[in-house]
Amino acid sequence: PPPLPAPPVNNISLSGPTPAASVLGSCLQPAPAQTPTPVTIVLTPPSPVVGGGVSLAPQPPPQGFVSCSWHRSATTDENSRILTYYPQTPPVQQNGSAHTGQETAGPGCALNIAGLTLSDTGNYTVQIQSPTRAGTHGNALSVPCTEILPKPTVTPNQTQVLENGTFTLTCNSSPSVNTMLWLRDGASLASSERLVLSPDNWTLTVLGVTRGDAGAYQCEVGNPVRTPRWRHPSPDPVPLSVDGPDSAQIDPPGPIALTLGSLLNLMCVADSIPAPSYRWVLNGTDTKETGSSLTFNLTTWAQQRMYECRAHNPVTNRTAWASVTVRVTGTGELWVPA
Repeated sequence: PPPLPAPPVNNISLSGPTPAASVLGSCLQPAPAQTPTPVTIVLTPPSPVVGGGVSLAPQPPPQGFVSCSWHRSATTDENSRILTYYPQTPPVQQNGSAHTGQETAGPGCALNIAGLTLSDTGNYTVQIQSPTRAGTHGNALSVPCTEILPKPTVTPNQTQVLENGTFTLTCNSSPSVNTMLWLRDGASLASSERLVLSPDNWTLTVLGVTRGDAGAYQCEVGNPVRTPRWRHPSPDPVPLSVDGPDSAQIDPPGPIALTLGSLLNLMCVADSIPAPSYRWVLNGTDTKETGSSLTFNLTTWAQQRMYECRAHNPVTNRTAWASVTVRVTGTGELWVPA
C-alpha cells in the first residue's frame, strides 16, 4: 500500500496577560486536524520569575514517541534547536546550537530551563517524532519574561558637602534596568547646568552646592518589558547636609540681672550640621566649658561679667559667637547698662 501522507505541523502562538515579575503563557487550542488530541505546552510553575526555573511540557504527555526536539523559535530549523531527547534506557540528550547550558530534557518530553533571564523570552516549539506517524507536530509558545528588580541603593561619594562644592550619587541596581529616575525629597530631578546626569542616568552629580540642595535623594528603577511598569525607591534615602553656622544666640538674651544665690543657666544655640563644638569664654578668658549649656550659682559679685559662647563647625570650619552680660545685685533690682 502507498505510504500515508505526513500530518501537518500545527504552530499555535500561546500568549496572555503577564503580571509584573512573572513568566506566563496561556494556550489557544488548535483546530482539529489529523492529530486526534491537540498538543498544548504547559508551564510549571505557571508564573515563574527571572532567576527561577520553568518546565515546559506537552500535554497530554506523548506516548510511545521515538524522540522530541525543542527549538527556541516558532519554526523547527536546525539553528534554533535547543536539544533532542531520546527516551531510551538510559535516556539520551543531544544538545543543539541554541543550547545555553541551562536547559535539560525530562520525562514526557519536558523542557526544563534553570536560571531564567530576560533573554529566555521568545517562542518555543516542540517537535515530536512517533513511529506510528511519518511526520511531526508542534506548538509554539511565547514566554514573556519580566524581572523582579532588586531594590536599588544609592551610594554617595560624601554625605556632608561644603557650600559651592560638588558631590556625586550613584544608583546601584540590576544591569537590566532601562529606566532611571532621580528624586530629592520625593520630587523628580531633571538635568540642568548644576544637576548633571551620566548618559545612562546611573550617576547624579551636583555642582556648586547650595543649602537648597540638602535633602533625601532617591533613585527609582524600572524595566517595563510589559506594561504597567513598576519602580522601586531606594529603601534608605541619602541625606545631604550643608550648613553653617552663620550665627549663634544665647538664651535667655541679655542683659541679665540676678540676685546673689540665684541659679544661672545659659543655653547656646547655633544652626549647624554637623552639630558644632562649643566653648564658653568669660571676659575673654576660656573657661574650658565645652557643652552647649552653662549652669552655675551666682555666689559672688565677681561673677557679673560678659559671658560669650563660641560655636564651631569642624566641617565648614566656621565659627559663630554670641555674648550676654550678667549683673549681680543684692536686692534683685534690674540692671540697666549705661
